[in-house]
Amino acid sequence: MPTARIAAGQTTPGQGWQAYGANGIFIDVDTTAGRFTGAPHYVTSVGGTGGNHWNLVGPSAVYTPTATKFRVYVQWKDGSALTPATAQQYGWYITWIGYDNP
Repeated sequence: MPTARIAAGQTTPGQGWQAYGANGIFIDVDTTAGRFTGAPHYVTSVGGTGGNHWNLVGPSAVYTPTATKFRVYVQWKDGSALTPATAQQYGWYITWIGYDNP
């Protein structure tokens, strides 16, 4: 009988962010270390070493979840331009917890 699996991790601060349009960025989060067998339920948040991540929208929205990855899009609350360089400057990262019950 398969057992439920819970795993957690985080991305590298400031790394992996890519541009999405003129006002947003995204990151693909690798969850292979979780060894999930199905598409888990993921819970996410954004952290940072330099601040300002409190002013983002989107960090808890998970897109295209699979057993090995998912994507998160973020933008500034006011809709102004956001670039990967900003995420690098502030050391933003995504923390995640996944739950899989095959």
